[in-house]
Amino acid sequence: MFVLLNTTDSLPMFDLAVQTFIQSVPYLISFAVLVFFFTYFLHKPVKEILKKRADRIEADIQNAIDNKTDAEELKTLYEQKLKDIELERSAILDEARKEATTRLDQILSEAKTEAQITRDRAKRDIAAEQERVKAEVHQVIIDISTAMAAKLVSATIDKQAHDRLFSEAMDELEAAMLRGA
Repeated sequence: MFVLLNTTDSLPMFDLAVQTFIQSVPYLISFAVLVFFFTYFLHKPVKEILKKRADRIEADIQNAIDNKTDAEELKTLYEQKLKDIELERSAILDEARKEATTRLDQILSEAKTEAQITRDRAKRDIAAEQERVKAEVHQVIIDISTAMAAKLVSATIDKQAHDRLFSEAMDELEAAMLRGA
């Protein structure tokens, strides 16, 4: 494909340029054919591939923006829920404290009531025991007095006086029985 031109009329430097140009023409033609071929057959598919890629990238960017927005909304919602949970926790703790205070007051009141009941019962038991002891002491005093009086009377009363006092007591007893019947 190389064509050598040999012109004698021109300068050697220009001959080289013309020869180089002539040698470059087939390359230029084949380049033009390739460009036409690539443009005609590959331009649309490559352009569609690039458009699809650009659309996918744009969709990914939009998806990322939407995800970021959703994430910010979820973050706000989560923070609000945390605040609500904190408020609910505080309310529950306050309610528990109130219930505990109420229960403590109730327990203290019941304990005071039970202590008062126990105190009153103990006072009644003590009073009953005192009455019982008084009655026992009174009975012992009576027994001792009776025994002392019997010793004193037996020492001073003779048999005849004793019989006379016995018969008087029996007469009074019979008279009381007749009046009661």
